Amino acid sequence: MSKSLGTRFRELILRPEGVLAFGVESVISAKVAALAGQECIYAGGYAAAGMKGWPDMGVLTMTEMLEHARLISRAVSVPVIADIDDGYGSVLNVKRTVSEFLGTTPVAGLHLEDQKYPKRCGHIAGKAVLGRNEFLGKLRLALKIRDEIDPTRFIIARTDAFGAAGSKKDPVLGGDMEEVVARGVAYLDAGADSVWCEFPRPDRKSATAFAEGVRRVHPQAVLSFNVSASFAWHLEEDVVTQEELNELGYKFLFTTYPSLLENTRAVYELAKAFRERGIGAIIELKQKLAGHPMESFMKTVDVEQYQEMERQYSPDAEDRLKTSEGFKG
Repeated sequence: MSKSLGTRFRELILRPEGVLAFGVESVISAKVAALAGQECIYAGGYAAAGMKGWPDMGVLTMTEMLEHARLISRAVSVPVIADIDDGYGSVLNVKRTVSEFLGTTPVAGLHLEDQKYPKRCGHIAGKAVLGRNEFLGKLRLALKIRDEIDPTRFIIARTDAFGAAGSKKDPVLGGDMEEVVARGVAYLDAGADSVWCEFPRPDRKSATAFAEGVRRVHPQAVLSFNVSASFAWHLEEDVVTQEELNELGYKFLFTTYPSLLENTRAVYELAKAFRERGIGAIIELKQKLAGHPMESFMKTVDVEQYQEMERQYSPDAEDRLKTSEGFKG
């Protein structure tokens, strides 16, 4: 029997270097990332909302995110970790959300956050968090549902308390480190497989303080870190490195929406070039793609496999394919 994707993901994070997960905004980006050798895919709410032209501010519904995660996780053979935000409501909503995501999609794991409605991207001002005990109730129910469906699936508990409304401001670190450490410990006590603290910057001091505080109580804790595309990495003076994060216990390093950023940049540049140079811009595009692994979009979307299926199960397919013009796998 083949290993479940949850088991495969757990094996990846147990390596000394842990695992990197690439964040995608669409099925096609997930397929391309897997073709490029990515071992794990991250399906986040920011990218899912962004694909619709919306901000990550609680506008995307549970059913929309469910379909997004379902399509992505069915399109690739590598583990997919999906974002379920705050569970989309109360503990009752958490029951339905976890049941749907783990019962109807092959995702390897989920992350649930302690934000209060209306939730939003952790890097957008205006966020607030639930009381510790209220979130623990949601987390415990999520874990119970997970255990009933498939205990190999991975559950990450996220806290946004570091920079939430009303939080303490540490003079050195800038956020409420005491609170996020306490929450991280409590979430692990409740049975979470990993904890993630959302930070406003990729700051070495904050990442270290959180890891050391949590691991003082849970020495073997698996920590998660958002290698966020929102961070101004190129302007930071004290950026924490991947090696340092691994040594601190951060074994799940994921970047939330790099493909969304790169796609918007690339589309802008191509659209601008097409407006200025017309057909010449498309010629240049095809020249850039010549010899590239993504040269043939027909192959990327599996036209060859579909044509072979036609040959096997449609009586007249062979003749149609032979006597018509177009791509033939």
